[in-house]
Amino acid sequence: MVQNVYVSAVTPDNISRTELLAWVNDTLQSSFAKIEEMSTGTAYCLFTDVLFSASIPLKRVKWNSKNEVDHINNWKILQTSWKTLGIDKPVPVEKLLKAKFQDNFEFLQWFKKFFDANYDGHEYDPVAARGGEALPLGGKGAPKPVARAAPAPRLAPAARPTPATQRPATSQPAPKQASIAPTRATNGNSKPSETDLKLIEELKTKNADLEAQVSECFDSISAIEQERNFYFEKLRKVEDLCNAEEGDLVKKILNILYETDNGEAQEGCEPKAENGEQHTEQHAELVAAHDDDEATF
Repeated sequence: MVQNVYVSAVTPDNISRTELLAWVNDTLQSSFAKIEEMSTGTAYCLFTDVLFSASIPLKRVKWNSKNEVDHINNWKILQTSWKTLGIDKPVPVEKLLKAKFQDNFEFLQWFKKFFDANYDGHEYDPVAARGGEALPLGGKGAPKPVARAAPAPRLAPAARPTPATQRPATSQPAPKQASIAPTRATNGNSKPSETDLKLIEELKTKNADLEAQVSECFDSISAIEQERNFYFEKLRKVEDLCNAEEGDLVKKILNILYETDNGEAQEGCEPKAENGEQHTEQHAELVAAHDDDEATF
């Protein structure tokens, strides 16, 4: 159950920017250098998942994109989740996206109080939740794991004893070299490296995301096409009614129906005569335009 928090921008118990930033980096195991860097929405998506497990589709979050469209998408994901959860705090996305300190600072102050009111103290692995992504990319904490994983020191001590064994007898090194080669080959054939496995998982995740995006695009196209057909049929019925009547009002309506893109009425848009043959050309143009749109989709 969500516990909403209502706090004004300035309260006596507000904490400093340094304390807030330290809390963010400690909780999310991130390396934000400035509060303004949280304008992408990624931190709040992860925070929400901390509080309410599986409430955010983290695979759709663009953790380190520099594209503003992706940042907007992150905030939309957050807003959708908050609406479902019942969090009634308005999110000033336009202000936050500008990455100005004051707006982001005030929003983070409120969120800290909201977090404290809803967090139950359970354990959470934020790095695993975001798929091992650095947050943000190139932050202070990013290069540390790379430095620890250097394999070079392991090879150096293994290579030193071999020259000592080769000095007394030249016949001994040959079988040792022969035994080392097959072991390396068997190890390579039996298990893929951790790097390969991680790359495969990343590609699978990206593929799933792309498939989801394609599906969303097709759904959007279908919805737009249905809406277009719906309103076109309405306009066609209005046109038929106007062609069956006469008068100044009918003339004005038909002029609006046959307006060009630049707002000018087409020549010859007079009310329908008794023989029913006026406006045929304009009607044909409307139908042709509608058919062209259908062919496009």
